[in-house]
Amino acid sequence: MKPVTVLITGFGAFPGVRINPTARLMRRVSQIVGRGFHGIAATGVELTVRYSHARRELADADAATSPDAVLLLGLAARARWVRVEQFARPLDSPLQLDAGGAGGSIQQSSGAMPLRATARVQPALAVLRSGGIAARLSASAGHYLCNAVYAAALQQAAGRPVLFVHVPYPRARPGTVPASQGKDWQPSSSSLEKALSHIAIRLARQARRTRLAQRPLA
Repeated sequence: MKPVTVLITGFGAFPGVRINPTARLMRRVSQIVGRGFHGIAATGVELTVRYSHARRELADADAATSPDAVLLLGLAARARWVRVEQFARPLDSPLQLDAGGAGGSIQQSSGAMPLRATARVQPALAVLRSGGIAARLSASAGHYLCNAVYAAALQQAAGRPVLFVHVPYPRARPGTVPASQGKDWQPSSSSLEKALSHIAIRLARQARRTRLAQRPLA
């Protein structure tokens, strides 16, 4: 059986965030998951924080890789815990300006329902907590690019497991800043990399089970 493919995305810089940690997390998780030990192939993509770019970049990556599962990462700069996002809403806020200074353009239609994660959220939460990371389920992915991209990914999920995870700023690596500037609640980059890699592998396994269930009987 061919490897199960996981698409992993992070974001680039945006106003107020010169270096987005999710870009590095995306690269590291893609490397860890893509080592091939689990029959899994991983592709990482850094999305531009622009409404006019990010959805197109996601669609292009989807078309190029035909992933069996999708893990999206975003920064929740003020959060004190990792947020496993249960829903996205097909709505952009014209008040939330992107890295190019433009507001969102997609308005939620009357009565439009939130889109639910197609991946299992409780196991992802359990993985994070078992790694000593403060984590909670979240009912809102916000009103910015994270929500916009999550909604786009769920709209094109076609039965694939798709999940968005919001992370806080990770703890600075030893020697990069004075230890006194770190916060006790900040997860380390290594713990995040490990936990997110396990989540990506779980998504791949969920996708594999779905693939096997859909195979015609001999």
